[in-house]
Amino acid sequence: MPFHSKSQLKILILTHNYIRFTGDHAGLFVHILAKGLVQSEHKVFVLAPHQKGLKTFEMMDDVEVYRFRYAPDGKETIAYIGNMHQLVARSWTNKILFLFFLVSFFLKALSISLKKKIDLISAQWWIPGGSTGCFVSLLSRKPLIVTSHGTDVRLLEKSSLFSRLAGLVFGRAKYVTTVSSFLKERLVKNVKLAPGKVKVIPMPVTPAAFTPTPLKRDEVKLILCVARFTPQKGLDIFLKACKILKEKGIDFQAKIVGEGPLKSLLQKEIVDLDLEDRVFLLDIMPQSELNHLYAESYLCVLPSLEEGFGLVLVEAQLCKRPVVGTRSGGITDIIQDGKSGLLVSPKDHLSLASAMERILTDEKLAFRLAEDGYQSAKAKFSPQAVLEQYLKVLR
Repeated sequence: MPFHSKSQLKILILTHNYIRFTGDHAGLFVHILAKGLVQSEHKVFVLAPHQKGLKTFEMMDDVEVYRFRYAPDGKETIAYIGNMHQLVARSWTNKILFLFFLVSFFLKALSISLKKKIDLISAQWWIPGGSTGCFVSLLSRKPLIVTSHGTDVRLLEKSSLFSRLAGLVFGRAKYVTTVSSFLKERLVKNVKLAPGKVKVIPMPVTPAAFTPTPLKRDEVKLILCVARFTPQKGLDIFLKACKILKEKGIDFQAKIVGEGPLKSLLQKEIVDLDLEDRVFLLDIMPQSELNHLYAESYLCVLPSLEEGFGLVLVEAQLCKRPVVGTRSGGITDIIQDGKSGLLVSPKDHLSLASAMERILTDEKLAFRLAEDGYQSAKAKFSPQAVLEQYLKVLR
């Protein structure tokens, strides 16, 4: 049954993560979706948290973006960092701040819903967007779609309280979407949802934002890894694999781009493994600069222990770079082993080293994986392909 008989819908997107400026990574995929909905002649409103220096309202690619304030300037510190749940768990001050965050989020969302006569609420992440959307949907009597991205699904397994709260949110939703098959399976299991209610729709990536270039036949090949410096990303496994490559006499350099709490430990491990001349940690950078790194690289790796989706692998594929990932979560939706990349077991540095060595030393394999990965990413993750799946849910 369609949400609405109107051909043009007024859609309110609720998210705690959204681009703040041109070149920003935060919630970029949500903006691409919003922009695509506008191009499909829907009216889109986005509500996201405020942060010092941001406007409370602005137009971004014909999307109306509102930002709610939840604390004085300089005190709005729990959004746009990538670890909101950890910050909230860390101190009572942050818990109180999060309470103000939730109340402000709800009040502003309800105000927009009523004033703009919203037809549909699309909440990104079941908490805080989905929980906010649940109450707004209840009071405004408008349908709700909730999208889970990964971190919010992992929360369900940490507390029965989260599972019960999520059950209320997903119960209110007309449909639930996840960005990978893996997340759908976990959601159905943990919240006892009917499989037919959950649709797998990945977040879109814009191919035009990436420039596919031929692989460089440099003697010293660059391995690129883009990941947060957290235990989940398996970067210690990656370093052990790099150690094996060095011991085998393979010429390479590796650059790890990211940020996070394990930075000092990773730097120490690089020293301990005698990799200072091979592996370098780089701070997170604008997408335009990251695209230059993709172009310089010969191979891209994501060694996650558990991954909700694995967007950076899609970006690498769109730059025509062969990729190696783990059989972990959403990565298996991106990589077809031996065709669009290589898959290895999580926590297995020996297999990871072997896969990287195969690509670094077999030029024919590297070029084939690069081309097949590029074609696969364009077909599955372009805005047009993703938007069509999303619009089917709306219809």
